[in-house]
Amino acid sequence: MTEAWELGITEASGLLRRGELSAAELVESVIGRLEATEDSVHAWVHVDRLGARNAARAADNSAARGEFLGPLHGIPLGVKDVIDVRGMPAEGGSLALRGRVASDDAVVVRHLRRNGAVILGKTVTHEFAFGQGTPPSKNPWGAERYAGGSSIGSGVAVAVGSAPGALGTDTGGSVRNPASVNGLVGLKATAGLVDGSGVLNVSHTLDHIGPITRSVSDCAVLLQGMLEPATAARLQEMVLPEAMPAPTRVAVDRGAWAEWEVTPEVAAVLEQALMVLQGLGVELVEVSLPELKMALPASLAISLSESVEHHRELLAGSADKYLRGTRVMIETGALVPREDVQLAHQVRSSLRASLRTAMDNAGVQALVSPTLPSIAPIEADMSHSLTGSTGKDSLSSALMMLSPANLTGMPGLSIPCGFAGGQPVGMHFLGREFAEADLLGIAHVYEKHTSWHAKVPVRR
Repeated sequence: MTEAWELGITEASGLLRRGELSAAELVESVIGRLEATEDSVHAWVHVDRLGARNAARAADNSAARGEFLGPLHGIPLGVKDVIDVRGMPAEGGSLALRGRVASDDAVVVRHLRRNGAVILGKTVTHEFAFGQGTPPSKNPWGAERYAGGSSIGSGVAVAVGSAPGALGTDTGGSVRNPASVNGLVGLKATAGLVDGSGVLNVSHTLDHIGPITRSVSDCAVLLQGMLEPATAARLQEMVLPEAMPAPTRVAVDRGAWAEWEVTPEVAAVLEQALMVLQGLGVELVEVSLPELKMALPASLAISLSESVEHHRELLAGSADKYLRGTRVMIETGALVPREDVQLAHQVRSSLRASLRTAMDNAGVQALVSPTLPSIAPIEADMSHSLTGSTGKDSLSSALMMLSPANLTGMPGLSIPCGFAGGQPVGMHFLGREFAEADLLGIAHVYEKHTSWHAKVPVRR
């Protein structure tokens, strides 16, 4: 028998609206799952049990009157601890902000509440979302393996069922990365689609807030609930297709896979996924995009230089409370010459234009690739340096593959597409700006004909 915590957002929402499940029952089941798993996976930094139960009762009272606030009515969610939630800790995973409590909701959290969501608590993050250090969260597919970052707690919570969905932030892949290694769906939407106010920034021009869920349909619903009303209304018109729309064409650059040092086992999984797409009517178009390699150095120049502005005051008074790796990254940002930052912005404009032209010329809706170059590496073997090795076990390699979406502002979506060595493998779609519907549509049809998204690392 399926327990309520096992339900995705879409399925739970349907049961709630039909009166076959109450929000109180759903929240209680999810809290029970959280308490059963948290000692082993450590996904949460704060759980507001009382607030969640009160919000669930309020949702049930509204439902009894026939009033449903929105697509997330009664759905419990986690929020990464760099996004402000009124009355909850807002420490950004850092001793430098120990004891800080948010006085107001981030705009995206206001939208969640307006759409009926129950905010369950705050999830673990790498310090200030920089990807440095080793947070306590454990990969449920293998405790010794990298669990993703920097939205590490959000990915782990959704994977084990202590939340049906969660918010993360993504400066260079930090939503899509944990989604991939945890066997989940993660979306970095088009720049500007989701309001980023009320977030502890790494880089105000590269940061994006994104959903992490168990299915593509859940991702679409959560995204809709994150948006301001007029934008959400337009998105609501999007209906996920039951069959692949014709024509659907996607680009593949296997030369880039080699540049990114994609391992043979991951490449083999992707080739199988591409065959499934072809069987569903998708046409593959071979392309060569050597300009993708410009994304990482440009992204680093911009993000590190912008991080100085966001951390100058706090760092001046609390430098000893920062992790050394985080502090070094910010201090490095202060050394980036202004001319290099200006050049990086020129690269940004050039790469955006180049990718638009390439997609137009090829007549494609997306560029498809592995999300990450390898399965989740052993954490102890992984390099978190941004300037050294770009091999498969390094943070640099992950950033190299995922930073084009952040730099250009184009949407990036990661979905589960198989396993290698017992670990999930993600498939990544880079799409046209504000064409999230295309990416979600292709991914939804693929998901309907596969079962990778239904795999659960620890069911009991």
